[in-house]
Amino acid sequence: MKVCRIQDTNNQVGKAGAVAVGVYAEYPGEAETIMLGFAPGKSYDSVGIGRHGNYMLWGWSAEPSKMTPAGQKLFLNCISYIHKYDRKPFVAIPRRAVTRDRDLVMIFDRMQQRPQYLERYLSNYFPAEIASQYKDDIAGMRKHYEENIELVYAVGGKFTIDEDLKSLGIDSNRKVATIKSLIELLAEESKASLAQACLNRYAKQTFTSAQKWNQWYEENAGHLIFSDRGGYCFYKVPDLN
Repeated sequence: MKVCRIQDTNNQVGKAGAVAVGVYAEYPGEAETIMLGFAPGKSYDSVGIGRHGNYMLWGWSAEPSKMTPAGQKLFLNCISYIHKYDRKPFVAIPRRAVTRDRDLVMIFDRMQQRPQYLERYLSNYFPAEIASQYKDDIAGMRKHYEENIELVYAVGGKFTIDEDLKSLGIDSNRKVATIKSLIELLAEESKASLAQACLNRYAKQTFTSAQKWNQWYEENAGHLIFSDRGGYCFYKVPDLN
């Protein structure tokens, strides 16, 4: 495997540096992987150099005089690159929940690879009714979640399919357009209560009138991103450009 040596590790015993978990695609404009970093015991998609807002992770520990010539040039390039984000605001999305695109896939893989722990996985990560229904058909359970992946969210750490949204005819909980559709449903008496509950669930606002919801949406729609990791809800992201 081809690698780029950044520092002379022979002179840095016990001080190899640090890597971070991978950057999630749900952070457009907020975070990016610049270079992967290898560390024993860490996954191969770990980040050696990465940016989150106006912060940069430089994962190596050596002082410049102990870096390789390539490492020194890379270090200077990173300083030059992060400078353009100096003092620009960003949203630090908290780590509150397991994610559908990464964690759910991993859990299904583990259930199929380690059947001796099946009951533990079912109990820890899925609602009781789903676990009971599919305990003898994990392949069928996986297919069920894959077919409804756009409606998955986590309740108490358990992967749940949003039957409320499905009943309203909405096909995804993470599209910004979903907020607009729910606001429009506030005008339908038979659907208003459920639409309000879904708005509260995903937008985390407390408006009680369609007018207020519309005003908020028009002002913020262009800056909204949805985060599984941040608790299956929308966050307002400032313009970093």
